[in-house]
Amino acid sequence: MYKILRKRRLNPTVTMMDIEAPAVAKKAQAGQFIILRVNEDGERIPLTIAGYNREEGSVKIIFQVVGATTILLDHKEEGEYIADFAGPLGMPTHTEGLKKVCVVGGGVGCAIALPIAQKLAQQGCEVHSIVGFREKDLVILQEEFEQCSARLTLMTDDGSAGTKGLVTEPLKAALEAGEDYDCIFAIGPLVMMKFMVSTAKPF
Repeated sequence: MYKILRKRRLNPTVTMMDIEAPAVAKKAQAGQFIILRVNEDGERIPLTIAGYNREEGSVKIIFQVVGATTILLDHKEEGEYIADFAGPLGMPTHTEGLKKVCVVGGGVGCAIALPIAQKLAQQGCEVHSIVGFREKDLVILQEEFEQCSARLTLMTDDGSAGTKGLVTEPLKAALEAGEDYDCIFAIGPLVMMKFMVSTAKPF
């Protein structure tokens, strides 16, 4: 059984939890994931590792409440337990040797983009982050991105927070201004990633 150490509501449909899982925390890397079961007869679901604390032995997960299992997980409170928490699984994101990058997160994709931005910053890389949401009530992890980014641009579709517009706009402006990124990481809805690629391709 794996104890829920902390639970925090990031917005009306997105929740963050720190799970006590020392064996997973010991080896976790940005870009990897875990598979959990809320209870013994529940379904297995994968969630990206959103952070980890090796000293505490905890792993951070962020999930959107959209189906039966995430609803069940969201009903769990601090001090309660979940049945299974297996990992880390998958290949870590390649970050070695990068000196200047742009990390772009769209919506809940920011939960996956953040640990990549944090790892790059810890390695001494200059990180420019762009995060986008539909409206201000859906904004998540702004403070965390500010802490690991040399420059953070917040975009919302309706202009209720940050700058009105799409995440492709500040990326295009930066590239046109001569920013020379070693790599651009884009994580979010499929259509967002598609347009990030088309924006970057001419450069």
